[in-house]
Amino acid sequence: MEDEKGSVCSEQSADSVSSVLAVIQGHHHHRPHRTNLNSTQSPNKHRKISPLFLTPPVDLISTLPDFLLQEILSFLPIEDAIKTSVLSQRWNPLWTQIPTLSFSHHCFSFKPAKFTDFVNKTLMHFIGPKIKSFMINFEFDESMAACLEEWVLFATSHQVEKLSLVFDGGLVYAPFAESTPYRLPQFLYMNSSLKDLTLRQCVVSPENHVSWPCLTVLSINYSRLNNEAIENVLSGSPNLQKLKLHNCEGINRISSRSLEALVMDGIYEPYEKNESVTEISCPNLLSLSLLGFMYRRTYRLMHVSSLSKANLSFVMTIDKKDKYDCTKHRYILRELLEKLGHVEKLTVGTWCLQAG
Repeated sequence: MEDEKGSVCSEQSADSVSSVLAVIQGHHHHRPHRTNLNSTQSPNKHRKISPLFLTPPVDLISTLPDFLLQEILSFLPIEDAIKTSVLSQRWNPLWTQIPTLSFSHHCFSFKPAKFTDFVNKTLMHFIGPKIKSFMINFEFDESMAACLEEWVLFATSHQVEKLSLVFDGGLVYAPFAESTPYRLPQFLYMNSSLKDLTLRQCVVSPENHVSWPCLTVLSINYSRLNNEAIENVLSGSPNLQKLKLHNCEGINRISSRSLEALVMDGIYEPYEKNESVTEISCPNLLSLSLLGFMYRRTYRLMHVSSLSKANLSFVMTIDKKDKYDCTKHRYILRELLEKLGHVEKLTVGTWCLQAG
């Protein structure tokens, strides 16, 4: 490779780079030598060749164009990608334009303050025109809300296509936790570049209309929603194809003409006194999965004539003070199965088999 500036990389990163170079260069170091047919020497004796005539090692990686090297760096953890800047002057600025930025506290032994400082400094040095994927994953604290809003603004100002805001709290039922989850900034609801959005432990509450014209994949997990919010999101996402709702607050209706795949994974409402129903009306839906635990909530299929694949692997749970009503659960299951009589592939979970 080119002249090295220093040995600052971790041993693991240096070994990885060296291994890649050794493999690539190895294909060019062992070229077979042609036999001199006019030689009077014995064919069993090989002529000694001076080292001056050997092909010098070629650094093929550094000869690749910038965009390709940056694509390779995007597969590394961000901290390892930054370390490659010490390899040579050729590599020094490459990481500042990588198309994927992923920050996870699991990769650091840093305290929250150091994690925040690392993200801020990294974004300060970033000079790329566009971000394909931007991910933030850490245990959210309300004191970090201002920094987080700046990070989201940074991503959206660089036309981010895939955005993941994944927050950990170690809580089973995060929507009903006493701690305050992250409230999405209002500017995020008006975005023309987003194609894939993943949220965990967030409050989704748009004050005005939602405009996500390019969004095709949406995953909302352990988050606070309401009927008005989900209707606003669906109406503002005319090209949404895949939707996953995992352990979110009660949603009474899912209605979309563009949706092709829907996953409803667990709905828990400890404060609900009466039975609630979630209606699903998606005439172009091809795949439906009803999974997880449900408490005082059931599903009703309205317009699902295009369905070809369905998975009923949910479990209806009851409170200690509630009485198990086998007849009611059997009726709910039968009603669902009647609407799924036309599907090509039907998967039925253990609880549904027992209830039926």
